[in-house]
Amino acid sequence: MMKKQMQKAVCLLLGSVLLLSVGACGKKDKTSARDVTDGSSATATQTTQVVREIKSHKGEIGEEMQYQDVDAVMKKAYVSDYTFSENGSEIGLTFFEFEITNNSEDELAVDLLSQTFGLTVDGEAYPGVSIRGPRFIYKEFGDSGKTFDTAIQPGETRDGYICMEVPADFQSLRITYFPRAGFLDWDEAFLFDIDRSDMEAAPEPVEAFQ
Repeated sequence: MMKKQMQKAVCLLLGSVLLLSVGACGKKDKTSARDVTDGSSATATQTTQVVREIKSHKGEIGEEMQYQDVDAVMKKAYVSDYTFSENGSEIGLTFFEFEITNNSEDELAVDLLSQTFGLTVDGEAYPGVSIRGPRFIYKEFGDSGKTFDTAIQPGETRDGYICMEVPADFQSLRITYFPRAGFLDWDEAFLFDIDRSDMEAAPEPVEAFQ
């Protein structure tokens, strides 16, 4: 009698497990890619990258560009004759002098972490910005080589340089500047298309690069 009761209990247990298994297999995940892009807190097994349309404005060297409370001018574009080898590639240096005015009431970050600048070389995206940049700027321009390593204060106008590492044999560059990247806003961009022949030769560096 006890044996039959135990067998019956085991059968009921197995039946319950099977029912739970069927229920789990048959349940559909109703969370869709749209839910994720709409900001739903539900977890989805498939995610979709949201591509935001960026408004771009082409600028020229010496032309003042404005977006909301940020004014910017690319004053100079230099190409250095210094090159170095890295990972089997010959790398050259370019320098761009910007004047940026922060007309907002908040600090404006203009640095590597805020992803303020982008680079395209001969039609292909290229990293360009390096942590070595400030050191190269100092060696090239000395004490007059101001950088954008600290935030621009409200009402402040900062004149400084950025350094882009590029393939030594480049022919054309596109510098992309997001004026409000420091405010976490990448909706608007200034584009500067520059041919190598239009760039000035960098002056003799204040301190040798080697």
